Amino acid sequence: MAKSRSVDPEADFAPLPLTVQHERFEPASSLLTRLAARNGAPSVYQFCADLAFPVDPLFRGEPLAIAQLAQLAGCDASTLARVSICHLGHSRFRLRDEIAMTHSLQRTRIRICPVCLRREVPSAEEAWRMPRRLPWKFTSVRSCADHGCLLVTLLPEKFTKDGRDFAAQVRKHFGWVLSQGIVPAETGSFERYLLRRILNGRGDAWLDRFELNIAARLCEVLGLLLKKGPEATLSGHDEHDWGQYGEAGYQVLKGGELGFLACLQELAEQHAEKRFFGRIYGPLVTWLQGRGLGDEVEPLRALMRREIFARFSIRKGVQVFGVPSEGIAARNEALVPSIEGFSLKEQALLVRRALAYRQEDGTVVAKSFVTETMLSAFGRELGEQTEADEDPSEADELSVVAYLIADASGYLRITDKTVRYLVHAGILSLASSNNEARSGAQQISLKSLEAFRQRFMSLGELADHTQSPAGALSTRLRNAGVATLPMLPDLSRIYWRADLVMSGLLAEREAKISRFTL
Repeated sequence: MAKSRSVDPEADFAPLPLTVQHERFEPASSLLTRLAARNGAPSVYQFCADLAFPVDPLFRGEPLAIAQLAQLAGCDASTLARVSICHLGHSRFRLRDEIAMTHSLQRTRIRICPVCLRREVPSAEEAWRMPRRLPWKFTSVRSCADHGCLLVTLLPEKFTKDGRDFAAQVRKHFGWVLSQGIVPAETGSFERYLLRRILNGRGDAWLDRFELNIAARLCEVLGLLLKKGPEATLSGHDEHDWGQYGEAGYQVLKGGELGFLACLQELAEQHAEKRFFGRIYGPLVTWLQGRGLGDEVEPLRALMRREIFARFSIRKGVQVFGVPSEGIAARNEALVPSIEGFSLKEQALLVRRALAYRQEDGTVVAKSFVTETMLSAFGRELGEQTEADEDPSEADELSVVAYLIADASGYLRITDKTVRYLVHAGILSLASSNNEARSGAQQISLKSLEAFRQRFMSLGELADHTQSPAGALSTRLRNAGVATLPMLPDLSRIYWRADLVMSGLLAEREAKISRFTL
């Protein structure tokens, strides 16, 4: 270990000339690293060891350490504290009255503007001339407002502490940054809003009611939803994409709460056939359900929760962002599809299958969870329906090979409740009692089970066949628009076998088997 050299501050210490702009916008941690580089220290840690200066408390943003640095650098302590970030613990940070999280800050990776570097630093030895602007530390700020170009992220370091030494990193990667091309990027209204808020504090806009990290991420995720649709995921997007999403989301949110709620209403009307709020608001719901968010997201969750409870009919007990539903039906009758195109006999069958109900005046209305897609699947099922009654000549044989409810559910890979529903709907048929079965036990004929499997395949059977998780298969089929047999929402999912063949899932599995058996 290298021995620390003693330094006489009056003889050896070189002060750092600061402009008014640098003093206003440069955090304390960056100022300390530039002081170290200005005095020829190989690193900020060596410099602080020589001066017996508390480096770790300064990087945590402790007020006493910031005051000591201000005295050392000859700048105003209150101004330096105003632009310095304080670590609160548990991945939480504070900038004045703003709260930020680890994912909203660049803590160990350094981003700089290549044009600023060219204009302010003559050579690598004078890297101390380059101040780190406060907005560059925020993930959602991706461009330099002064020069209209994307920020460049320096190469990662092996050790986290090395990545915190700003001036040393600029000196080390000086040539690499100069070799990078300048990518033009217009600083839109979204980033200008963030810059004003980071440098000057909150305003009076509705978006300013939320903490900085929540406001910035809300703009980006809402923009992702508007640009890519409800099936979009939060991963797989580059910095340029997130910049566009943030701009699109801010154009809506600058209209305040009314603009945000109007956007949610428009999305619900555009995707009314999906009926479930998670499938309509997609990435927005996924983000709000994340466990890494703090209490500062609760006001936004409460607003979304009120909108969801008012617009969607949700079963009692189902939790929406941690609060269970009271089971109150929302006033969304206008979104319920019409069944006037079905005959009276077909409408009666919808009522029998609990997909519709009969009002006091005798008219039949579809239930709130029924969509146009489900009614189309119901019409398809009627067109393909075949006689499922038993042939009397085969009664003796069927009495031997009939399946109990529990055995039938295992045979089809569905729940017992689903089997009973299929029997009640007339899709599966009861057989004569088996002498070996207990008295009164219902049995499903093998003939109807085989006929069912020729036409349909359950999600459970498909998962066994493809050796894939059922949840991933369900999402993949839903995104592909593969229809399910119209049933109650709490029953097992069942698909047409022909649709699964066309989707390629069954063919993929058969190809895998053939490769292993050859």
